[in-house]
Amino acid sequence: MSNIHSGHRKRIKEEFRQSGLDHFSHHRILEFLLFYSIPRADTNATGHRLIDRFGTFSGVFDASYELLCEVEGVSEETATYIKLISSVIRTYMEDVSSRDNMINDIEAAKNYMMSKFLGETVECLYFAGLGNNGRVLFCKKLSEGTPETVGVAPATVVKAALRADAAKAILAHNHPYGICNPSSADVRTTSLLFDELRRVDVELVDHIIVAPDGVCSMRELGMMPNPSVR
Repeated sequence: MSNIHSGHRKRIKEEFRQSGLDHFSHHRILEFLLFYSIPRADTNATGHRLIDRFGTFSGVFDASYELLCEVEGVSEETATYIKLISSVIRTYMEDVSSRDNMINDIEAAKNYMMSKFLGETVECLYFAGLGNNGRVLFCKKLSEGTPETVGVAPATVVKAALRADAAKAILAHNHPYGICNPSSADVRTTSLLFDELRRVDVELVDHIIVAPDGVCSMRELGMMPNPSVR
């Protein structure tokens, strides 16, 4: 590494120690992060290329390993490092949300579930089993599929509910490259799983959908099955 690059890195690290990231642009944050996977090159241009390729700062961390490797200056090691960071962020958010492990309203359900999908590039389905008081008893990814679809056997969902000894359940899945509005397939699957869970006295109270444009609740949209008329 040249003395010029060495001095530049030292100045950025000192600026961070003094003031944090508040005054850093997104591409400059990436430049800083890449110091630790690209020890002997100028990472500024790579930070710019990543933002240009994926559009946003978060888009870089949501990108697949394969797409990251297509960017000039991003080696397999660097792509692994970027995906590690997104996984660490997801683990941190899950840990924060678990400190108050209660879901008593729609916003709490959205906030709890959305962190599960940070950095995911394929559709995944999560199940959360709740007690009558809204406490989360069990939460697990039950299935993962392709960028456009995910499936799950009803028996798998029922087994998860029984394992948790749950009174209520929430499902959540993502549309990694779409919008958060429920599809017709989402509505059909929700209805099917609602009926299957009802057979074991578990109420499916919501189905959360997470996408790049936001988070939606089928309960909030008035799209959950009505137990009184089924």
